[in-house]
Amino acid sequence: MASRVFALIIGIDKYKSGNIWNLESCVDDAQSIRHLLMHDLHVPQEQICFLTDQQATKRAIEDAFMSHLVNNPDIERGDAMVLYFAGHGASIRSPKGWFTENGKDVEVLCPYDYDSKSSEGRVSGISDRSFQAMLRDLSESKGNNVTVILDCCFSSPASSRDRRHTRWTPTSKATPDDLYIGLWRNALARSNPTDVIRGFTRASGDSHIVLAASRQGGTAVEGKGGGLFTQALISVKDSVPLHTLTFVDLLHLIEKRMEGYRPVVVGQNIEQTLFDGVPFTADPCFVSVDAYDSDQVRIDAGAIHGVVEGTEFSIHDHNYRSSLNPLRGTVYASEIHPTWCLARTRSQSKKAIPEGWARIRRWNNRAPFRVHLRRSLFSILRRCRLSSALPLQPTLSRAQSREGVNIVRVKHSSQADMSLTLRRNEMTIERHDAMLAANCRRIIHLPSSDSQKDLKVIDAAARFHLHLHRKNPWKPMLGLVAMELYRVDVTTWTKVSGNLLVDGRAQIVDDKNSVYSVVLHNYSDRDLWPYLVGMDSGGYSISMVYHPDAATSEPPLKKHSSMVIGSGTLGSEALAFTLGEGADAGAGFLKLFVSSVFTPMTFIEQGVANSTAFPKTRPSEKAKEVGANTSEIWDSVVACVTIVRNLGVTG
Repeated sequence: MASRVFALIIGIDKYKSGNIWNLESCVDDAQSIRHLLMHDLHVPQEQICFLTDQQATKRAIEDAFMSHLVNNPDIERGDAMVLYFAGHGASIRSPKGWFTENGKDVEVLCPYDYDSKSSEGRVSGISDRSFQAMLRDLSESKGNNVTVILDCCFSSPASSRDRRHTRWTPTSKATPDDLYIGLWRNALARSNPTDVIRGFTRASGDSHIVLAASRQGGTAVEGKGGGLFTQALISVKDSVPLHTLTFVDLLHLIEKRMEGYRPVVVGQNIEQTLFDGVPFTADPCFVSVDAYDSDQVRIDAGAIHGVVEGTEFSIHDHNYRSSLNPLRGTVYASEIHPTWCLARTRSQSKKAIPEGWARIRRWNNRAPFRVHLRRSLFSILRRCRLSSALPLQPTLSRAQSREGVNIVRVKHSSQADMSLTLRRNEMTIERHDAMLAANCRRIIHLPSSDSQKDLKVIDAAARFHLHLHRKNPWKPMLGLVAMELYRVDVTTWTKVSGNLLVDGRAQIVDDKNSVYSVVLHNYSDRDLWPYLVGMDSGGYSISMVYHPDAATSEPPLKKHSSMVIGSGTLGSEALAFTLGEGADAGAGFLKLFVSSVFTPMTFIEQGVANSTAFPKTRPSEKAKEVGANTSEIWDSVVACVTIVRNLGVTG
C-alpha cells in the first residue's frame, strides 16, 4: 500500500557564487531524509522530488513547488506534504515598507544560485515573506497537512572558528531591492507590512508546521556525519514508534540528541500526530493477540487463514505501518480452530507471553512448494545464490528454515510445482501445478534482475499456491454455497448475460468497458460471512474483491438467500477483467471463503508483481471475537476466469 505522503527535498553543498562557503553534508542529509521516507514511511519514489546542488536554483525550487505539490493532481486534500531544506540560510537588510519598522533583517533560504547575477537581477533567495505566501497557496490547494523541515540558520556563529561548520552565509551583493524583484507572485498582493510574519520560525498560522534546527538567533551546525539536527531527527525513528509522537514530542527527543543546541517547532497544529498520522495506517498483516491462560495466547487467525499446527507467529506491540515495531516474542500454533488458534512458546520459561499483535513468520505448510532451477549460461551467479537460499528436498523431517511459506528445491521438473529459468532482466516460469497448467498460461515471464527479486517472486508464487489450494478437508458447505458470474449494464446494473460460470470456469472477452457482478447463494441453515478474493495468476497477486465491514453486526449472506457483489453501491464495487499489455490471454481465480463468524481476512493479500485483472476493495477494520465458539465452521469455493482478446466475438 503506497503512503499518501508527497515530498520536495532540497540539499545544497556547492554554491554557484565564489563568495559563499561550500558545505559538506547537506546532500547526504537530503538523501537520508529521502531514505527515511521511502524505506520507513514507504513513500513511492515518484512521490518525492529531489533537488541537489546545481539542480536547486531558485527558479527550479519554485517550479518544483508548483508542479510537484500545488498543481499535482495525485495529491488530495488531507495527504501529507513534506518540504525539507538543508543548505545555507542568510539575511538581507529589509527594503523600505517591507516591515512596519525599518532597519529589520529579512531571513532567506539560499538556493544554489544565491547572491549570483541573473537576467532579472541579483538572486536574493527565497524570503520568509515569499515562503509564507507559497505555503498559503499550497494549503488552499491541497490542505494544511504540510510539514516544513529546515536544517539551516539565519544568524552568524558566535565564533569565527565555527564558521566552516555553520549553515549560514553572509550576503555579499544582493540588495534590499532584489528582495522585491524575487518576491513570490502572490506575496505582494496578499500582504501588507502589518501582516508580515518575520522569520521562518515565528509562524503562528494553521497552513503548515515548521520544524527547524535553530530558534531565532541560533545556529545550525554540521559535520562530516551530517547536520546535527537532521542526524538527531533520523535517530529518533530507530528508537521510538513514530505513530505515538506529536510534533512537540519529536522536538523534545531531537533536542536531547543535539548537545546543547535548541531546535524549534512552530504552528497551530504542533500537538497533532506526526504528519497527521497519514503514513501510520493499520497493517492488515497483523492480527490481535489476547491472553488465554498462563502459557498460551489466543490469536485471531485460524484454519480459514491457512494456519496449521506449528505455524510460527511473531509478537509485536502494535499494528501500524511505518513505525518502529520490534519483535517481542515468538509463539507457535498449538490448537487450531476455524477462525482463531491458541499458541505457546517452545521454551520452558514461565515468562508471560506479551499481548499485542501477531503476524505469521512461517506458515509451516506440510506440503512444501517445490521449485526446479533450470541451468542458464547468463545467470550462473544468480542461480547459485538461489540454490543456496532454497533447501534441497527432502527436508520434511526438519523445521522450516526460511520465513514465509515452506519452499524446497528439487532436481527434476517432474517433481516441481514450477521450473525457473533466470535471464538477464527477467525470470521465465513454467508451471507444472495441474490447476494452473490446465487453466492458465503455462509459461510466463516476470521482471527480475537480482537474487533478492528472484526470491520475492518465488515467495509470491509459493504463497499464491498455498492460498489457491488450501481448503477445509471436511467440506461442511459442500453443495450449500454457490457462486455465479454475470456481465451487467454499468448504467442500470442489470444483468446482460446469463451465468458465465459453468462447472467452475468462465471465459470472457477482454473489454475495458464491461463490468461484472458475482452472485452468492447460501442454501444452508446458517447465516454466513463471505470473503471474495481475486487471484491473478499472471502476477501472483492476491486482493480482496469483497470483505464485509467489521462494524456490521449481522452476517451479509443470510441462510436460504442470495447476495450480489458488484451492485454498484459502496462496498459492492463491480468487477472488471482486462488483459495486460501485449497479452492475448490471461487467467485468474475467484476464491470465496465463508465462515459462520466474522474474521479479518485481509492479511492473505499480497502485492502485484504484474498487471492484475481483479479489483481491490478497501480492507475492513479488525473485529474481535470474544471467547471460543465451538460451532464455528468455514469453507471455500474456487472458480477460474479466463480472459481472451476480442476477436469479433460478442456476448
